[in-house]
Amino acid sequence: MEKEINQQELLAKNLVYYRKASGLTQLELAEKFNYSDKSVSKWERGEGFPDVFVLKSLADFYGINVDDFYASEHKQINTTNHSSRKQIYIKLLSVSIGWLVTLLTFFLLNTLLNDSVPFQTWLVFIYGIVIMGTVLLVWDFIYHHRFLRVIDTSIVIWSSAMTIYFTFLIIMNMNLPLIFVVAAPLEVLEIIWFLFRNNKKKIGSN
Repeated sequence: MEKEINQQELLAKNLVYYRKASGLTQLELAEKFNYSDKSVSKWERGEGFPDVFVLKSLADFYGINVDDFYASEHKQINTTNHSSRKQIYIKLLSVSIGWLVTLLTFFLLNTLLNDSVPFQTWLVFIYGIVIMGTVLLVWDFIYHHRFLRVIDTSIVIWSSAMTIYFTFLIIMNMNLPLIFVVAAPLEVLEIIWFLFRNNKKKIGSN
């Protein structure tokens, strides 16, 4: 029983150590793994412990083994390079697949459509930007990249506006420049929301 208690205390201390060694606050770590900062605080106080799946995710994030959470000697960690490279590779792969699908769709439509169809195949590339921007936005939500979310949301907003504008202009011969007037306040709201969340995060980490 005493050995079990010591292991629990050691786990709690190591959770604190590796979090601080990675340069993260409790709130930042909680957001990365979709938990509340209260849960992280309980883990580090020894009042509750993450299950084996969360421990494995934490170990992978820190670049250590699960057993290292119960060891008295600490390992060197490098979460920034390990995590960032993996996220970059995933995003690049997603964009590459999206771009490939866009190109294939473009060539396919060029082959199948005739001149009587009121559609310009180059519109596919604008649609592709919307799709790829949305995919990147999803990854940024998963990885909790607030600043990149702002950029990708802007891409989605303005490429969507361009999609609607050119689609109506070419297919229906309707000029709708007001669509960009609608996109502008959405962009402003997005920036305000980012600043609000960023300020809330600073307050929470103090």
